[in-house]
Parts: sequence; structure tokens; C-alpha cells
Amino acid sequence: MKRMFTLLALVWAGSSMGADWQVTQSDSISAYVMCHEGDCPVRTAKVLDLPVAVPMPARVSDSAAKPVAVHSSTSVRFALASARLSQTEKATLKAFLERHRDARRFLILGSTDQVGKKRFNESLAYKRGIAVAVFMHANGVQKRNIKVDSRCCIEHPPRTNPGARRAVISINE
Repeated sequence: MKRMFTLLALVWAGSSMGADWQVTQSDSISAYVMCHEGDCPVRTAKVLDLPVAVPMPARVSDSAAKPVAVHSSTSVRFALASARLSQTEKATLKAFLERHRDARRFLILGSTDQVGKKRFNESLAYKRGIAVAVFMHANGVQKRNIKVDSRCCIEHPPRTNPGARRAVISINE
């Protein structure tokens, strides 16, 4: 209300002074000012500084630091924002474990796409790996033979990437 009154007062004052005065809003102080026609501030377009994507170095995990020989692998997929194994994926895992009963070491790599906040996705990727590890342990694999790792926010293909919502299970010797 106070601003409206101030604006009306300035307009009224400007109209009584003559045609060479005008009321405008200053860019620097965001208030209405009276100015002489040639001295009025010129309104400019506002531009927002958008954040620039800074490439982050890839996280080096223990499994990525040491080269390992992968003898066989499979992957299981998860629904969006879920770390729960579906019945289909449980059957896939069970068949994989039956084919590789004599395997000694398993590496599980949980992963996510870029949908959502990074902190949530980091946690979700790890939970996906843990969900697979729990299932494998319940089906006869000893805990000491299972290693879980995770990676967040796979960039390629595009941002919404259902293929990135998975856990890859590898047999390492």
C-alpha cells in the first residue's frame, strides 16, 4: 500500500512539473524515482547466471583400483527409486547362482541413473548392491565371498536411463 501511495505521489508530482520529467523504476535500488527525461535509467534485461557443470573425477573404488579377471556376469534390473528385487530378477539370480555354485568370489556393482538428487542416488545404488548380496547369502553364498560396490548417476544414455537402474553381479577369481 505504501509503495502504491509513493508511486501515485510521484506521478502526480511529475505531471505538475511538465512533460520533460518522468517517473521510472531504478534498476540499482528497485525503487521509483523521478528523473529528467535524458537522465532516466534505462531498463536492461536481467540474466541469470546458470551453474556450469563441472566434470567431477570418477570415484575410484577398491574394485576399480585392482584389475580382476571376470569369468562370468549377469545383471538384475530395478524399478525407479527401488532397491527391491522383483520375482523375475530373483529367478534370474537363482539361475545364475545354480550355474556358478563353485565360484569363489562375487563382485556386485549397484548403479542408478541421474533421476533425482545425487545423495539419494548414491545411497540407492549401494542399497541395490546390498539387496542382491542379501539374496545371494540367503541362497547359500558365504558373506566373505561377496563384495558390494556402487556407482551413482550413470550419464549415458540420456538422463532417464532405465538400463542404469541395475546391479551387475560378476564372478571374480
